[in-house]
Amino acid sequence: MEIHHHQQTELRRATTDRFASSGAAESSITPARPALGRYIVYFLLAAVATGIAVYFYAPKPVNKAANENMLLFLQNTISDIDLKLKNGDSNTDLATRLSWHKSNTALYNEAKANTDKKVAAQREILKKKMIQVQQRDFPELRTAYVESKKQALDEQHVGISLAGKHQEVLTFEGRMFKPEQVQEDFMKNIYGVVNDLRFKKIVYKWSDGPDGYHNYEIKSKADSEI
Repeated sequence: MEIHHHQQTELRRATTDRFASSGAAESSITPARPALGRYIVYFLLAAVATGIAVYFYAPKPVNKAANENMLLFLQNTISDIDLKLKNGDSNTDLATRLSWHKSNTALYNEAKANTDKKVAAQREILKKKMIQVQQRDFPELRTAYVESKKQALDEQHVGISLAGKHQEVLTFEGRMFKPEQVQEDFMKNIYGVVNDLRFKKIVYKWSDGPDGYHNYEIKSKADSEI
């Protein structure tokens, strides 16, 4: 019995020693896993950084077809402007003429993002032509706007007129404008179009007295501004 007891004791001691040695081995190996994980993360971050650098700094392929299309649009618009400068455009309605100017501006702004030398050269030609036609057209457009509103406003006992060197001051006259709230409500209704037409000042007049009017400045583009 003692021998048997002795054998069991030895067996338990050997098993304990094996577990202890196994645990020690595992503890010596475990720290290597986080280190390996860190290296993998570093590698992935470096790969991402390299990919970003290649994307942003590598030369981009030139889109010849897009450049050719842009050149064609620019040249056609320049030709169209030349034709209008020569023949005028008074027979076209106000909304269509204003939309045409907005379309020219949109094309010019799109061309500004293109770095092709030929496109850049045509864009500058377009800019000069646009300024020419805008300086001629916008005073005419403002005049046309006033003429288009006279009859309807007259029925409401409101007068409308223009002033300024370039027809940039718009005046509404009528007793209804004495309350400031009426002026503000009226202003909200017309602000979009008077801004598009590049008026610089709106005057509301309700009497001939020194305090019988109120001015509203409009921060619109100049006729020479794209």
